[in-house]
Amino acid sequence: MTLGYKIKSRREELGMSQVELAEHSKLTQGYISRIEQNKYIPKASTLIVLALSLKMPKNDLLSFGERRAG
Repeated sequence: MTLGYKIKSRREELGMSQVELAEHSKLTQGYISRIEQNKYIPKASTLIVLALSLKMPKNDLLSFGERRAG
């Protein structure tokens, strides 16, 4: 699952638009769109802000590229 997919899925699960997420996280809608389309990977501090805005554990976004043993 890509980072963009995780963010978009959670945003939609909460019934938020990109504009609403952008306002809550103090980012732009265009920036949110580029992240969701996997055109841009934000730095860790921005991922933390997004995780808080999406009411999800920070590690869920910070570890998007890791595979778990199992």
